[in-house]
Order: sequence, then C-alpha cells, then structure tokens
Amino acid sequence: MNMRVQLVIDEFNRHRRQFEHLCRQLTPEELQRTVPGSHWTVKDYIAHLCTIDGLIVPRFAAMVGKPAPLPDTPIPNPFDIDDWNEAAVRSRAERSIEELLAEAATHRERLLRAVAEFTDAHLDQEILYGGDRRALGIPPSKVRFGGLLWGVAIHDPTHTRDILRALPHRAEEPWIREWLASVSDTLVPQGVREQRV
Repeated sequence: MNMRVQLVIDEFNRHRRQFEHLCRQLTPEELQRTVPGSHWTVKDYIAHLCTIDGLIVPRFAAMVGKPAPLPDTPIPNPFDIDDWNEAAVRSRAERSIEELLAEAATHRERLLRAVAEFTDAHLDQEILYGGDRRALGIPPSKVRFGGLLWGVAIHDPTHTRDILRALPHRAEEPWIREWLASVSDTLVPQGVREQRV
C-alpha cells in the first residue's frame, strides 16, 4: 500500500475509535440536547457522521474502478449536500446508537477499501470542490484531492467539537481534550479548511 495512503487510513481509524467511545458514553438526555447554533441534536450529529461515508463511497470506489452501492438515502437532483444530510439524519431518528455505529462500520469499511487503492496520482490530482460553499455563499475551488482526503479523515473530531458545544462538561474529560488537541488540519488545503466539512 502507498505509505501516504496508509497515513491517512491510520488517521481515519484513530478518530473513529475515539468517536465510537464517546458515542457509547453518552446518556439519553445528552443525545437529545440541541447543539448551540444548529437545529441538530447531539444524536443528529452522530447520525450524520454515521451516514456520510455512504454518500462518499461510490465516488471513491469509482476512482479505482470498483463498484459500490449507492446510499439508501436518495440523492437529490440537483444535488445539495445539506438537503441530503438532512434527509439521511431524519430517516434515522429512531435508530439506536449501536444501530448507527453498525451502519457507520459498514460504510467505513467500504470507504477504506477504496482509499487503500489510491495512488500518488489520485492524491495529487486537482479536483473542483464545492462542499458546503453554496450555503456559505462562496464559489467552488480547485483543491488537491489528497488534501481533501485529510479533511474527510478529521470529520469525526471536527463534528465532535460541535457536539461538545452542547456538552461542555464532556470537553473537560482528559481523553477528549487530548484527542482533540492531537488533531491537525495542516494537510487540509485552503478551499476546504475555511468551510464546514
């Protein structure tokens, strides 16, 4: 395996372990708290992180010539990431944390299977990235795919910071503080870093 790819896979894996541990510690009351500055609850953010890989997998798999199932949440036309995320989260409102994490594990295994086949040519190609730019009012820009991949790898801690706005007492736990302090976005390119990932 390409060692640059191994680094990013390691990053995906370490953050998912910490995220799963946090999810399993949360009480029913904590899961229902609304995150300040958002209409989503803590559980909604968890559902988002447990479903988003399912949207990404088909594109990553296609890049290495592999088939992959489409997400079970229909893709809107024209596509809007916020609409898709909202539908994916809402459709899982009644699922338990364990059910969400099981779904996440399936998507993540497929995602990393595709990522493992990326080459330097994949990592170094420039792509047009839109992300959440429509909601933010900024145009798409060209970014290096490998840098975007690092942004995806730190998606769990990025939204864990959002979750902790609703759970400030959890932010003081040493393992959470040290986990989040260890996260670096230095490999995430301008054009991705300044927006919600």
